[in-house]
Amino acid sequence: MRRNPLRSLAKKRDFDLVFKNGLSVSAEHLVLYARPNELTGSRLGLSVSKKIGTAVVRNRVKRLLRESVRKVLEDSEQHYDFVIIAKKKAAEAHLQNFITEMEKFIPKISHAKPADRSH
Repeated sequence: MRRNPLRSLAKKRDFDLVFKNGLSVSAEHLVLYARPNELTGSRLGLSVSKKIGTAVVRNRVKRLLRESVRKVLEDSEQHYDFVIIAKKKAAEAHLQNFITEMEKFIPKISHAKPADRSH
């Protein structure tokens, strides 16, 4: 059973905060942005352009991205706002490709600047 479901990052203001104040890294299939949040769970915003492919391909990429974030964060106590921008190569990627890229990224953000939390 999941502790906290992954919620959507929907407002432009939230995306802008992640772009402006978050950390970013470019990988083979993705550009990942992350910013610690003070909420009870992580949020995810996806950008999958029509350049990636047809609607079927784009929806597949989005499903795989959501699942990769869930798997990588399942035991994490930290909460982030993520924005993931899919590159053209993402259309050919598999779930494990996304998981590998996320696993490389998460340690970088969790050690870069800890969020100020009062528990």
